[in-house]
Amino acid sequence: MSQTAARLLGLLSLLTVPRTWSGTELADRLNVSSRTVRNDIGTLRDLGYPVEGTRGGEGGYRMGSGGSAVPPLLLNPDEAVAVAVGLHSGLSCIIGGMEETSAQALAKLEQILPASVRNRVKNLAHFTVPLASNHPMPLVDPNLLTLIIEYCHGHQRFRFTYRPEAGASADQGETSTSADQRDTLSSQGHRSEFEVEPYRLVNHQHRWFLLTFDPTEEAWAIFRVEHIVPKIPGGRRFEPRDLPAQEIGAYVERNVTASRWKHEATVTVHAAAAEVMKMLMPAEGTVEALDEQRSTVMIGAETVSTMALTLARLDAEFVVEDSPELNAELRALSNRLQRATTQAESAATGSPASK
Repeated sequence: MSQTAARLLGLLSLLTVPRTWSGTELADRLNVSSRTVRNDIGTLRDLGYPVEGTRGGEGGYRMGSGGSAVPPLLLNPDEAVAVAVGLHSGLSCIIGGMEETSAQALAKLEQILPASVRNRVKNLAHFTVPLASNHPMPLVDPNLLTLIIEYCHGHQRFRFTYRPEAGASADQGETSTSADQRDTLSSQGHRSEFEVEPYRLVNHQHRWFLLTFDPTEEAWAIFRVEHIVPKIPGGRRFEPRDLPAQEIGAYVERNVTASRWKHEATVTVHAAAAEVMKMLMPAEGTVEALDEQRSTVMIGAETVSTMALTLARLDAEFVVEDSPELNAELRALSNRLQRATTQAESAATGSPASK
């Protein structure tokens, strides 16, 4: 690397620190004259870096946030590997449709890395294997996410057509029309056009959900982003409301999880809520404290047998409150396990097993 290039990289590294540097400070750090610093600042500006300068006793240089183009980045080896990890993860990222973009960016990064760092990145790709999801990842246009964020930031109503697929769920908040009802309305064409107040985007299990307030229904509503077709321009500005919960991620998770279960039941578990939460996956159920020693669990799954196996995994006593089907499945599971243990004991002692 030439002396000039090394000096420019050193100057760029200093300017990336979020502070204002005087010309004298930069000259001392780089061991050059103030005139050389001014010339190098001009070179960086020509390359597209938005270096800002102010005059006076408190003046100096700092990196701005403007610029119409993306200038080159200065990364040390560890930072380069960290970026490569992110890009490699992007090949199966939470924004469906970004896989090709991630692969292109990763290829460009590998081309400019030193040999030692390039080998570390290649080892990363070779020895890490993403686990395929049981469900296909829905494709979401990154531009749509950006558009929604702009509406959220600008407190502007969001107009869109909602087109859920057959059997897909569009999820509603606790005070809104149920998910099944909204899907029915949308599929029948009774209501597929919406103008809502957008508040938050939430990613849950590789799906994007939009938390909104629907003025027509006077209720909070949650929409799956992959089913949204935006309409331009947006609606009028609105005065933001208080959010329906302090923990928006938990609020959305609770509502969208409940809405996608085919079977569900209420279970009283004789253990503190904090302990029960450690025993359950978020997708298996929601937990609320009943008192200090008991919890109420809303459990759900695609099959009753899956729910029974989930409850059997709990290291605590429990009572199913409202599902005869689940109780019957638990009895069948208990009998099956009893037969299995009886047969195993009989085989060990050589005595015939009772039927």
